[in-house]
Amino acid sequence: MNCTQAAECVSALFDGQTISREAAAHLSDCEQCRARLNDYAEMGAELRDVAGASWPWAVPQGQWKLAEPAAATNWLRKWRGTMRIPKFAFAFMVIVILALTGGLTLVKARSGGNGPVLVLRAMIPGKGLVGTCTGRVSPEQDMCSFGMMRLPGMLTASLRFFSREGDRVQIGIRVKYEPPDRKPAPDYDEELKDVPLERYWLDADKPLSVPIAGLGNMEIFAEFRDHEPPLPSADATLDPEPNELRIWSPVMIRDSRVLADFSNMFLGSSNQDSDSAGVLYVPKEGRFIFALRPFEGAIEGDIQSNRIQFAENGHSYLLVTGGPVARANYEHVWVLHQPEWRPTDPSWTDHLSISQAKLSEALSN
Repeated sequence: MNCTQAAECVSALFDGQTISREAAAHLSDCEQCRARLNDYAEMGAELRDVAGASWPWAVPQGQWKLAEPAAATNWLRKWRGTMRIPKFAFAFMVIVILALTGGLTLVKARSGGNGPVLVLRAMIPGKGLVGTCTGRVSPEQDMCSFGMMRLPGMLTASLRFFSREGDRVQIGIRVKYEPPDRKPAPDYDEELKDVPLERYWLDADKPLSVPIAGLGNMEIFAEFRDHEPPLPSADATLDPEPNELRIWSPVMIRDSRVLADFSNMFLGSSNQDSDSAGVLYVPKEGRFIFALRPFEGAIEGDIQSNRIQFAENGHSYLLVTGGPVARANYEHVWVLHQPEWRPTDPSWTDHLSISQAKLSEALSN
């Protein structure tokens, strides 16, 4: 639950209504929501003071007169009349009206979302999730490519959206598996260039089983959503898994200058593999290898929630990510900078890249 959803529960709580356990847990843990609770309490106290205050009214002598006809009590006439209310109550009323108006505007702006979104999950029975694709439903759109290198062996796949009929979707799949003794191509497109695209119809409530030579079957699940998930994986949370190093949309800063912006790029491992490493390549700067355990040649850096800080050769580096880097029990990370490293494929030399790999494999390449 986020703060926007919890705000409705704050109002309900002060109206004497019950709220869910999830909302109560969020309000108790979130400093911003607790501040909102305090503001509601203070406003309620001031309004009660205003309501209970005694306002002296002087009744002029000799001004008594007969009441007007009953029509004078008509609510329209009362509405046109002047009213005397305390300044605080009037100011509070204006603030509430503006807040409600702004809230309705925001709800209307959000209600449409950003169009129908298709979420595809690829799983290998007995080995777990190997890839997640999220994209807007657009004709013949390449949704994603992914690779899995811990099977053992290398699985490479590419998924494409073609069409939709109700809760059914037609997708195209290119998939290839290679045994551990073969070195994969430098990028997914190169690996799959000779693999034909196969079309499949997939029901939203039924998994699609795709045979893969040398590996078995890959199951693909489809789900339609009205918005794109805020995290790269549709089911991901901000809390990393045990032993997971997660780097999401990082910005690398050196000596207060932006060195690289990996916008919308993500790496993370949910298989609780302590030998996992994150690899970032920056053109003209070489490769940076990050791991949650010490390894030969690496320097120690500090983890502060969504930041990694380290120093090398008189330069200070700061990596700012879109979420926590690791769980709170990890305070340090180890970094190896290889300034002379370049991709084996010359066409990738001038492009940023980010990937997940076994530490031993990353160090051997």
